[in-house]
This record gives sequence, structure tokens and C-alpha cells, in this order.
Amino acid sequence: MSILRRIEKTLDERLRGIFGGGASPGSSEAIELYRDALDQIAARASVGVRGDRVFPFDRIRVELKADTPERKAILEALFIPEQVASDVRATLVEAGVAAPAVLAIEIEYPENPAVEIRVICDKATAPTAVAPVVYPLVPVRLVTLAGASSEPDFLVDRPRISIGRVNEVLDSLGRAIRRNELFFPESEAEPNASVSRAHAHIRFEPSSGEWRIYDDGSSLGTSIFREGRRIDVPAHASRGVMLRLGDEIYLGQARLKFQPAP
Repeated sequence: MSILRRIEKTLDERLRGIFGGGASPGSSEAIELYRDALDQIAARASVGVRGDRVFPFDRIRVELKADTPERKAILEALFIPEQVASDVRATLVEAGVAAPAVLAIEIEYPENPAVEIRVICDKATAPTAVAPVVYPLVPVRLVTLAGASSEPDFLVDRPRISIGRVNEVLDSLGRAIRRNELFFPESEAEPNASVSRAHAHIRFEPSSGEWRIYDDGSSLGTSIFREGRRIDVPAHASRGVMLRLGDEIYLGQARLKFQPAP
């Protein structure tokens, strides 16, 4: 027995149970409408990109003509959305059609329908993508408190700056591999010697509006003092540590103040 014949038998038994065992006037017509709906839905299958048959919709609306209370009662007894969805899936599977993972069924009874039954298959509207928030860069200052830096009051007005002991870091062949925008050249200032050649860098994160500091594998480490508490910056940590205005940054023994720009 085909799936459609089994569905028709189930529908007939359901109606007989509801209406006391006898055939209700209009029940045969209602079952035919149900079968017609399944036929129309199965006919909307198409060939997928891999040559298989697919049902390219995930929402089905069935509009039915119910011009009398008795007719509407019969139709409502048959067109139960959850049962329709199950029967649609079974019909598609029997026809060798891949059914969608999610299938929404809507049953409606318009006031003045032009036809007995109307089946509309479409795709549920995809949620509108929310554009990510991008925060504008807000310049800040690095004021040198301990050590002798290349610029005692340094304006940070670019997304990233590097900090170290020298202006240019060279490899064994004398080639420049890094440039420090703020540096602590060798001098009589004792803290300068504690700053590594490639000590740390500070970066602005447009997705959060945060300034973050990263230790680039320095010898004596990088830390922050905030409200009397020390916060160590792990070497080569992928997220670094967020900076707040008023933080004091320790690069070895050299010290900077993270302040708002004027």
C-alpha cells in the first residue's frame, strides 16, 4: 500500500472516530483535498546541485475554503499542522526527495477564497545579520615616569605601537626586523637597561574599544599597577591585558603612565 493510501485510510478512520463511526457529509471531499495538498507539495521538489531531488522550502501555507461551520470542523479535524508536517515528510521520502530539517506548516481559512485549496511553499525569512559594532580609536598618552624614553609624553594615535630599548631591532645580519615607536635608549638612566630590545606592544581593539598591552617575550617582564594592585602581563598571551586610564605600566624597571590625550 502506498503512503498516500495509508494516509487516506488513517484520515477516514479519524473522521469516523470524531463523527461517531458514520461517514460525515463532505468527509470524502475533505480527504481528497488533503491528498491534493500532498500532491501539490511533492510536485514542488526539484533537482539539487548534486543531482539528487530536494524540497527547497521550509515553510508551507495551506489555504482552505470553509464556507460552513460543518465543513470547517471536518477540515480542522484533518489538517492538523503537526500531522500535515509528518505526512509531507513521509510523502517526500517515498518519492525519493530529501525533506528539509525544519518544516513549518500553517493552515488558514480565508474569508473569501477564490479556490477550494491553495498551497504556498516558500523559505522562511532569514534573520537580518547584525553589523558588528566598530568603535573609533580614541588617542591616549604614555607619560614616562621612570627611565629616559625617546618621547617623555608620547601620543598614541595609531592602532598599534611597539615599545623596546632600541628604535630598530636588527637580526644577526643587521637587517631591521622591528621598529619601536617608543624606546628607552641605553643611557645613564638605570631603568633603561631593564627594558628588552623588543619588550611589548600596545594595540587598540575596534571591536571592543579597548586598549590592550602585550608582552613580546621580554627578559624582566611587563606588569600593570592599578589601584595598588599588580597585574602581570603574560608573555606572548594572545589576548594580552586590557589597559585603563590611570594604569602604571612597568617595563622591567621603566615606568609609564597610561593617560587620556589632551
